[in-house]
Amino acid sequence: MIFKSSKQLMAGSIAAALCVTAVSLDLMPIRNFYATSDQNEQYYIDGYHYEFFNMSQIGECSFEPDNKGGYSASWKGVEKSNFYKGYTFEDMPRSPESVVINYDMDFAPVIDTASPDGSACIEAYGFLMPQSQLYNIEYTIVDYQCNFKGDKFSQASDMQKLGSYDLDGFTYDLYSKKSAKNIFSLETGTAEYLSVRQNSGIGSGASVTLRRSIDVTKHIGEWNKLGMENSAVCSAVLDLCAMGSSGKAKLNSCDIAVTEKARETFSEDGCFYDVKQDNPASDYTMSPLDGGGFSATWEPLSTTTFKKRKSFNDSPVEFAKEDCIIADYDISCSAPGGDAFGASVHGWLDDSANDNWKDEFNIVLGRKNNDFPMNYKDIIDMQNVVELGTLKDNGITYRLYRSIPLHMYNMTGINEKPPYARYTYWSVPEKYELGSARVSDLSGSVDIKKHIEAYMDAAANVEKEDFLYEVSLDVSTAYLGSDSRGGSADVNKFDVFVGNDISRNSKVSFYCWSGDEDASYNMTPNSSGGFSSEWEEGDYKSFVKKLESTSEIKMDKFTVDFDADLEIVADNETEWALCASCKSGKSNLEYYVFECYGENSVISTDGSDAVPYTFLKDHSVIKRSSATINGEKYDLFYLRYKVGNGGIGGYDIFRCVSIKRDAAVKKGDTIHLNGSIDWAKHIMVWDAVGFPTTSVDSIDSCEVFFETNSQKGAFSLNSCTFNVAAKEAPHDLFDILMGDLNSDGTVDMFDVIACRKVIIREDYTGYNAKAGDYNGNNKLDVADLIMLNRFVLGLADA
Repeated sequence: MIFKSSKQLMAGSIAAALCVTAVSLDLMPIRNFYATSDQNEQYYIDGYHYEFFNMSQIGECSFEPDNKGGYSASWKGVEKSNFYKGYTFEDMPRSPESVVINYDMDFAPVIDTASPDGSACIEAYGFLMPQSQLYNIEYTIVDYQCNFKGDKFSQASDMQKLGSYDLDGFTYDLYSKKSAKNIFSLETGTAEYLSVRQNSGIGSGASVTLRRSIDVTKHIGEWNKLGMENSAVCSAVLDLCAMGSSGKAKLNSCDIAVTEKARETFSEDGCFYDVKQDNPASDYTMSPLDGGGFSATWEPLSTTTFKKRKSFNDSPVEFAKEDCIIADYDISCSAPGGDAFGASVHGWLDDSANDNWKDEFNIVLGRKNNDFPMNYKDIIDMQNVVELGTLKDNGITYRLYRSIPLHMYNMTGINEKPPYARYTYWSVPEKYELGSARVSDLSGSVDIKKHIEAYMDAAANVEKEDFLYEVSLDVSTAYLGSDSRGGSADVNKFDVFVGNDISRNSKVSFYCWSGDEDASYNMTPNSSGGFSSEWEEGDYKSFVKKLESTSEIKMDKFTVDFDADLEIVADNETEWALCASCKSGKSNLEYYVFECYGENSVISTDGSDAVPYTFLKDHSVIKRSSATINGEKYDLFYLRYKVGNGGIGGYDIFRCVSIKRDAAVKKGDTIHLNGSIDWAKHIMVWDAVGFPTTSVDSIDSCEVFFETNSQKGAFSLNSCTFNVAAKEAPHDLFDILMGDLNSDGTVDMFDVIACRKVIIREDYTGYNAKAGDYNGNNKLDVADLIMLNRFVLGLADA
């Protein structure tokens, strides 16, 4: 989420600026010389930050990490020097539940006679993030000290004593003050908290070994009792601070035990669920919901973004080649009070998936107390927001924008994880405000591809992107500084569909049935779109995979691919068939294609019987024919099937049927079946032979079923794919197949139809006229049509 209050931005900048993380250079220090010529060396070893600082380079200092978790240090006649080991802002988890510093140190301080007020301290030091985020807290917990007088230091620093507290058998005095705004914090200021353990003094010239634990989070709990705002630890280091003194120290070991708050992370239905928390002092929960959603809650003063995201990193989506990219959502949210709240569809775009710098987009679904970018002209440093026009999607008018995002920079670079946005595109509904209702509901669909194409059309002067590699639903809340009450949201649904729009409106189911209530059979779907089935005894049994769609499936772009194995115990009465059927709820006309069947299912092979196949015996044959489709001979039937007894409620169903000729299998054989049914070709052949198919060009359901009356056996539909947007197979335009006018690699009834169209319209566009010129007169005429038709019907050779 780009929107952050300036106070939130500055809060992160202070902690980052004052706790600089150094890079690892094989123990070679980074030396920084500032305007005051301070000496500074930084190391990054085994996940810990080591740092040495000597103010104005007064006196002599040495600092040497030992690469074993410790260091050796010495100082002489310094004005102020610090020796650190610990976790800085970037290293510390965002919401630690417990932070404990365990250390073992040999310590030998010396107070110079020339500086009787000098001191040396062993202390925990760092920064806290208060829940309000209105300021930052710099804290110090003095564990051991030589000549450090807390009361005098506090008076000199204008600090007020808040009181004392007991912890782990020791008594501590707590002092505090609120500092003015400074170069690092132009708006927020910094509060300082100093805690000094009583009776912790070490005499000058003494040499002691210190072994201690400092539980930072326990101290914070005591400070809260004395009036400090609830806060989270942002950094924690063990600091040896020397002022006007000399001495030496050897840190033998130091580890900082950080216990993160237990969070449930999960991934379901191919999506990832995660949280970005900008205010670690405010708690939240996130848990999965049935159906692929999640439930989220957040405390007052929270700045948190909950995400359900679908990643395409492994195979970025080239959105221009997809029929549709659509997100469906259903959200219920409760966001009372003055906090900002928003829900949006977010994504990342690029010309590849390997670059850290990408473009992002936000399609706003609804917001409360959050106007950006609608009010961008009133926001400082937002002059680079550009209006791109409007877009209508699912009845909603969106205003489109492009902005250059603000990034948080510190001394070490960008203070955020990649990817980084070059440009952010925005789609903001004209009516997006959730209003004052305590509970708000958001539901609908977003055509993501339409929005992306609108962004790219407007990106004439900037880099256009080709690939989509992540989409997420973002539910965000931000603290605005008044009337904060927390809230909750339930994402009941968020689904992303890439491909054809029909796929998101379709349902696939499996079922089986038998005419015998006592029949014994079972059916188990597999992971490849098919199923396995077994049976023992019983009457007719059917095993079915069914596709249903609320969208119309166009028959001219629909194919079914299948692969199957069959093993049955057969006798002279055994019948079986493998078939696919298509239907429409708007018509009483149905389509069937039989690809394979048992030999006992054939009554007659010479066509003398009115019904030559057993599975047609309950039908009346209105018309019959035959044709070659994809090189295979099919018997064609137009049938009437009566439902009911002809009385009230009875009606007729009409069926166009293709049965592959000579596809009968002998009883007892174990067979393997595979193939592809191109529904468009069967529809056109039925139309060409006079079956009344023109009234319906689309269907809403398709079934692939195996049916048998065998007493025992097993059938496995190894795989079955419904291709609802099938593309034509590629073909070689230079390799001419005689009769193949449409250049699809086969000579069939489609070519007869094409030839008829060319002759009637005298338009050769899209057809290979040379392939249809049977008589060699360099044109297509009726003689060519007759010869082509006879070949397709099997009455002549090519």
